[in-house]
Amino acid sequence: MKNSLGKEEDKNFYQTTRFDLIFIILILFFSIASFWVIHKRFQPSSGLSTVYVYQKDKLLEEDGLDKDKIITILDGKMQFELKNGRIRVLNTDCPHHICKNMGWIKYNGETIVCVPNQVLIEIKSKGPAIIDAVAY
Repeated sequence: MKNSLGKEEDKNFYQTTRFDLIFIILILFFSIASFWVIHKRFQPSSGLSTVYVYQKDKLLEEDGLDKDKIITILDGKMQFELKNGRIRVLNTDCPHHICKNMGWIKYNGETIVCVPNQVLIEIKSKGPAIIDAVAY
């Protein structure tokens, strides 16, 4: 069969070779292995997590995430809720409420920052951090 330029087409050009099959199998293997490694690496730590609340580099509160309670700081200007092994900003007087909109955090290495009040909420536990960096 001739193409529009008058040359004969090579029928074997589009056939899958052994090299193609080996290449596809290797790509699938490394994809699955990478997914498995990432999944195992970023599992939550099994140790007891502790929440630390700082203001201007001063530790205001340290508590385990295994308790359910409300933490109030800055003379009632900020409230945090600890519930079911996680924490969130319940109420705040800052102008944009970005820290409140961050929602719940529960994994090692996660943080909530309130810049106007200069408050940092950080979760620490034994084991690797789940999140390396977050941009908002």
